[in-house]
Amino acid sequence: MFKVGEIVVCVNAKRRWYRLGGLQKNEMYTVTGFNPYDGGLILKEVKSPRSGCNAFAANRFRKVDYAFATNVLKEMQTQQQPIPQQEEVKRELEPQKFNLSLLN
Repeated sequence: MFKVGEIVVCVNAKRRWYRLGGLQKNEMYTVTGFNPYDGGLILKEVKSPRSGCNAFAANRFRKVDYAFATNVLKEMQTQQQPIPQQEEVKRELEPQKFNLSLLN
């Protein structure tokens, strides 16, 4: 189901009778290995104090949906206002020039 090097998102960070070691819901983590006994995920960013292999249960995570993220970015780009071109910048923002003369 999961692969080493894959990015996963935490969907369940509720603690039970044990501590979770800093696991946060909706945070992204990198899979670095698996617990050989129960298939739990060993993560790069956090370690489970409960597990001997520092692993978390795999059902607490889901894969990152990159297609969804790409669609959200495209939608945001279509709603973004265009950047004004150089001619559209107001002249009042330019520095003023003064002619100075010296009087003896």
